[in-house]
Amino acid sequence: MCEFGRLTRCIVGSVVIVISLTWAQSGERKKWTTLDWLQQLNYSHELHNVTSSDGYQLQLQRLPRLGARPVLLVHGLLGSSLGWLCLGPGKSLAFQLHQRNYDVWLANLRGASPYGRHHLELTDVMPEFWRYSFHEHGAYDLPAIIDHIVEHTKREAEQSETQAQQAHQLLLIGHSQAFNAFLVLCSLHPRFNQHILLMQAMAPLARLHRQVRFDAAQVRAIMKFVKKREKANKFELFPPGELRKLCSKKRELCEYYTKNLAGSALSNKKLLEIFSYEHLLQGGSARELRHLQQIWKSGDFISYDYGPIENMQIYHSVEALNYNISQISVPIILYFGETDAIATPEGVHGIYARMLNSVRSVRRIASAKFNHFDFLVAGEVITLVNDKLIELMEKFLEGKLPYIIE
Repeated sequence: MCEFGRLTRCIVGSVVIVISLTWAQSGERKKWTTLDWLQQLNYSHELHNVTSSDGYQLQLQRLPRLGARPVLLVHGLLGSSLGWLCLGPGKSLAFQLHQRNYDVWLANLRGASPYGRHHLELTDVMPEFWRYSFHEHGAYDLPAIIDHIVEHTKREAEQSETQAQQAHQLLLIGHSQAFNAFLVLCSLHPRFNQHILLMQAMAPLARLHRQVRFDAAQVRAIMKFVKKREKANKFELFPPGELRKLCSKKRELCEYYTKNLAGSALSNKKLLEIFSYEHLLQGGSARELRHLQQIWKSGDFISYDYGPIENMQIYHSVEALNYNISQISVPIILYFGETDAIATPEGVHGIYARMLNSVRSVRRIASAKFNHFDFLVAGEVITLVNDKLIELMEKFLEGKLPYIIE
């Protein structure tokens, strides 16, 4: 039942959800991009263009609430802002946060299609465009994005002390490799420790050695695939739609790799649901996988290793950088799924052990089977993930977050 002061908002929200359900029945929504979702639902939104200091031009989408607390959602490997919208207003986190009166910003890091595919000098058919990993996401993309949000919201804010403080700091939520980019950001640019009020990391990665549930043979198979593409001068891992087409033709192969690399899903009958979306998984660089392989092999959280000669030119050291994550002061909440093969319970607790001063809570998703992609597309995501995430975020803002390690 709608209260008098909220009647208009309640009616509008109901209309949006009805529209969403109607479109969901058609199946057309699985072909939508982020902007398709916002435009088809007639959802209030803004587009913001940001340029990183090394020339990548990135588009942010915003679901505005002027004067409200800014929340930035950051996608992981092979993802884009679509992951935060693709289940519609009834389930997806971006819509739910906006309905709870947060000022929601959706990041698109370099490589994300179609919103991170432009550069001042390069095009995405050039090998140079794809020479990046999560290091560049944290060193260049996130600084440009967060600086833009802070400056933009500060200009909008009225001059009350409370609103000025809210504009100065934002809440950060990331999936998977977004946590790596966050660690790079705060290690290389310590000033962002003051701009990020709280980091909530879903299925976070860091050190991978002996903390993943796939073996060396499977890693070799992945890197063989990467090397084959590089020899063919294909430095983009999966152009939009390629994974969907591949999995529609080779379903058993996709099911094998999905289960072994992402983990057993909440509903194993829907294990390949993530691949049915046209634009959900795409746009990664081969170097991203090479960087993760280096971390897996070395057993530490290091920058991309170019070899002694190039390392000396780039890092002024024969070895790759060892990120100093002990200096990170942003409060962090970590979430893990029991059957996640990448961000395993062991791996997430390993992050906690290295970041005792920052991690305020470690939470297990309350499901016997919950894998890496369930955080985005599980049918029960609203009760298992979103409601818990918002509840803990609001307890943190009230100074009442319980210190619980699950």
